Amino acid sequence: MTEIEKKTGMSDAECEHLDNYYTHNTFPTGPNLLKNGVKPGFAHDTLLLSKLDKDVAEYLRAQAKAFNKSQAEVINDLVHEKLSADI
Repeated sequence: MTEIEKKTGMSDAECEHLDNYYTHNTFPTGPNLLKNGVKPGFAHDTLLLSKLDKDVAEYLRAQAKAFNKSQAEVINDLVHEKLSADI
């Protein structure tokens, strides 16, 4: 077993194939988050909010900051509130 096989669990041929595949094919990149004002370390929040309209995203940010919660927790609370109101 070669060093590559030990480290990756793949054969030399598999490594060569993947290397060629990713070297010779182009892949679309996502949005430039730095250009959009997203600081490093905050992409997880931005990616969640990128599909929401601006007002909703801003509301979630404000609520998360006010209650010291993540935006996902705020969404969770809102959905649970809506579910309990419908019952």
